[in-house]
Amino acid sequence: MSIQLPSDLFLANLSPTDSSLVVRMEDRVREAVSPRKLIAASYLELSEYEDLGHCQTTLIACPESVSTHEWGGEDQDRLFRSFEQAAWHVRWREQDLYVIRVSWETNCGTASRFWIAADAVETAEEFLLDAKRKTNDPGESILVFHGGYWQRSKELYKATQQASFDDLVLSGTLKDSLRDDFHRFLAARERYESLGVAWRRGALLIGPPGNGKTHCVRALVKELNIPSLYVQSLASRHYTSEEMLRTVFERARQLRPCMLIFEDLDALVNEENRSFFLNQLDGFEKNVGMVVVATTNHPERIDPAILDRPSRFDRKYHFGLPGDAERRSYLELWHAKLVTETGWESDTIPSLVSATDGFSFAYLKELVVSGLLRWMSNPAPGFVETLRSQAAELRSQMTTATTLSTGSLSDIAGE
Repeated sequence: MSIQLPSDLFLANLSPTDSSLVVRMEDRVREAVSPRKLIAASYLELSEYEDLGHCQTTLIACPESVSTHEWGGEDQDRLFRSFEQAAWHVRWREQDLYVIRVSWETNCGTASRFWIAADAVETAEEFLLDAKRKTNDPGESILVFHGGYWQRSKELYKATQQASFDDLVLSGTLKDSLRDDFHRFLAARERYESLGVAWRRGALLIGPPGNGKTHCVRALVKELNIPSLYVQSLASRHYTSEEMLRTVFERARQLRPCMLIFEDLDALVNEENRSFFLNQLDGFEKNVGMVVVATTNHPERIDPAILDRPSRFDRKYHFGLPGDAERRSYLELWHAKLVTETGWESDTIPSLVSATDGFSFAYLKELVVSGLLRWMSNPAPGFVETLRSQAAELRSQMTTATTLSTGSLSDIAGE
C-alpha cells in the first residue's frame, strides 16, 4: 500500500524557520503516514546503507525533492547528487518503510531530521539500529573531519592502499622499530588487560617537512587495517574547537580499536583548546583500543604538557633530513625504476649523493621527477648531467626559501 504525501509538505512547513519547525513538520508527517508508526533520527546515512547492500530505496516523486549536484573533480569525473529535502520508499528485510529527510539553516549551521515510518515502532527502530551499526565503520574509506563534520573519503583510503613501507627510506632501524611497535601493541590486548594497563597508544612523528611522516602514516593505515579517522581541521563558524574535539573523540571511541590521526598537531591544538585536548587524550577506560598518531613539523610550538608527558604520546619518532646512506638508498630505488629508460649509470650515484647534501626526501623526489621531465624534452646532455644541473637549481631554491623564512619583515619587503 503506497502513501500520499501532500505536495506542499516541505514548502509549507519550512517557513518560517523557528523552534516550532520540527514539531509542525513531524505533525504533518505523522498525519501523512498514518496508520504507520513514526520515529525520528538526527542523521541517517541511507545512501551508504543502500550501497552496502542492506536495503533498496526509491525516491518518492511527490513532494518533489530538493537536491544539489556537485562535480566529483578530475579523479571522479561525474556529478554527485545529495538531498536536502526528500522522501524515499525503502524495501528492507521483506518490509516496506518510508524515510523522509528535512534540512534547514539555523544560526549554528545546517540542521536536519530524518523520520522513519513503518508498520510498527519496533520495525522502524530495528531498521535505524541496523543502519547505524552497519554505517558506523568506515569500511573502505577514511573518516575525515573538516568544517565540523565527518565525511567518508574513499580517495584518501585508496591513497593509503598505494602506500608501502618498501618505498620509504628512513635512518637506521626507525622503520622496523616503528612497524614492529604498532603491530606488537595491537596483538597485545590480553597482555595489557591482564596487567591492568590501559590498552592504548599515542605516537608523535616529529621532523621537518618532506621527510616521510605523511607517507609513514599512510603506510601504517594500510598495514594495521583498523578503522582510521583523520582530523584535517577543527575550525568552524558555529562551534568552538573544544566542541569539535569532543565530536572527534566521541566518534573515534565508537570505532575502537582504531587509529585517530592529527596531522600538524601544532596547528590544531592551541592555548584555547589545549586543556580540553589533554582531558580527552587522558581518558582511561574511554580510550582503550585507541591509537592516536600525530605529526608535527614544529615541536617547539607544542606545549610541554603534550610533548613531554609519556602517558599522552608515549612513543616519539624523529624524521630528520636523510644522511648520505639514506639519500643513496633513495636514489638507488629510483635508479632501479629508471635505468632501462634513461641509461642511468649506477656509478654516478655517489656523486649525486654528495650533490644533494641537506636535501629532504621531498627535494630528492623533485630532483628525479623534474630532472626526468627536463631530460625527456632535451636528452642531449644526458640524464645524469640533467640531474646534476637540476640539483644545483634546487639548491638555489632552497637557499632562497631559507633566506625568506629567516629574514625580518622589513627584509622581505625590501626596506
